[in-house]
Amino acid sequence: MSHAPLDRPRSRGFHEPMGATVIVVVVRSGEGGDRRDDGADELIPVGLGRAVRFVRRSDVRYAEAQGDYARLYTQAGSHLVRVSLAALEEAWGDAGFVRIHRSHLVSLAHVDEMVVESGRCTLRVGGARLTVSRRNTGALRDRLVRGVLPGASRNTRAPRGARDPRGARALPSP
Repeated sequence: MSHAPLDRPRSRGFHEPMGATVIVVVVRSGEGGDRRDDGADELIPVGLGRAVRFVRRSDVRYAEAQGDYARLYTQAGSHLVRVSLAALEEAWGDAGFVRIHRSHLVSLAHVDEMVVESGRCTLRVGGARLTVSRRNTGALRDRLVRGVLPGASRNTRAPRGARDPRGARALPSP
């Protein structure tokens, strides 16, 4: 049995894992030397054949886990990137992305509809229907229905005539 000499680096084979590297490019929306992070939006490099295309984080509607990869869904289509959903959740949590299921991370800004039927919760994001796990339903409902979105007050009341998940009318706040 022959082994590669120690002084020569081994080339990576297809079956050997590569180190996961997340490259993030931050685009600032201010003029000149404005260094505030308020208007910052990340660009995510995605491979497209031999080219690299950049997708803005704000354009990502949701991400779906696919093994060690994540598929990012935008209005224009989907892109496979080599980063775990857990890494995206940690990096994008402050930007309004929420884990709704072990396989989905959703941008709250892109949620069109939330339906709770027979104790099961689904979200409509663009044209997709995504199932919310029972474990995450309560916290998600709190963030969406009770107005805990970024920039909203914690004391925001539910809209007039809103229904809770059991079908009963929401009680007005005291």
